[in-house]
Amino acid sequence: MDISVIERVAKEVVQEFSEGFDKKLAAKMEHSMIRPDATPAMVKQFCEEAIKYGFRNVSLPPCFVDMAASFLRETGVRVSTAVGFPMGISTTRIKIAEALDAIQNGAAEIDLPVNIGMVKAKEYKSIKAELDEILAAVKGKAVLKVVVDLGALNEEESIKVATIAKLAGADFLKIAATTRPKGINAEDMAFFRQVVGQEMGLKADGGIKDYKSAISVIEAGGTTIGASGSVKIVTGFVITN
Repeated sequence: MDISVIERVAKEVVQEFSEGFDKKLAAKMEHSMIRPDATPAMVKQFCEEAIKYGFRNVSLPPCFVDMAASFLRETGVRVSTAVGFPMGISTTRIKIAEALDAIQNGAAEIDLPVNIGMVKAKEYKSIKAELDEILAAVKGKAVLKVVVDLGALNEEESIKVATIAKLAGADFLKIAATTRPKGINAEDMAFFRQVVGQEMGLKADGGIKDYKSAISVIEAGGTTIGASGSVKIVTGFVITN
C-alpha cells in the first residue's frame, strides 16, 4: 500500500478521535432516560450531554418532551419518547393520542411496543391492523420504531412481529431486552438484519454498556443504539501509539 494512503487514513482516524470521543458512533446513540424517577434537572443534564457529544436524540418520558424540545431547538439533536410503554396494552386510540401529543410537543421519534398478550394469542392480523392505524396517524410527522422485546417474546414471535412491522411500513425495528439478562448483542443485530433486510432501521436497546459492544452491534447491522450510559460508551475507545 502507498505510504501516503497509510498516512492519510491514520490522520483521519486520529482527527476523528481528537476530541476524546467517537463522533461517528455518537451520531448513532439514542441517549436514553425512560425511567420513573427522572427529574427536570436530570433531563437538562441529558440534553446538555447530547449537545456536547452530538447524539442522535434524547429518549425521555412523554412528560419531558416539551421541555427537551425547547432546550434542543436548532441544535440538531432530536427528541424521542415511547407510547404504550412498556407492554403495549393501551388501546389503539390511546396510543394514537399519546403519539400525536408527543409529536405536538416536539417528539421526532417514537418507540411503540406491540401488545405482548396479542402476540402470545397469535392475533397477528389484529397487531398488523393496529400498526396500520398508528402509522397512518403519524406518517410524515415522526419516525416510528416498533419494539421487539426479546425478554418477552420467543424467537418465532419475534420474527413474526418484525415481519409485520416491515409489512406495515414502520421506519425502524427496536430490538429490546427489558428482562433478558444478557442484553442485546451483535448476533441479535445480524439475525434481525437478515429478517428485515437492509432498508429498515434497527435500534438496539438493552445491556450495551461499553464501546466494544456498541461497535460490534453497529457493525453487525444496527442503525442506532439506545443507552443511558452513552457518554461512557462513546468515550470508551483506546488509541495506542
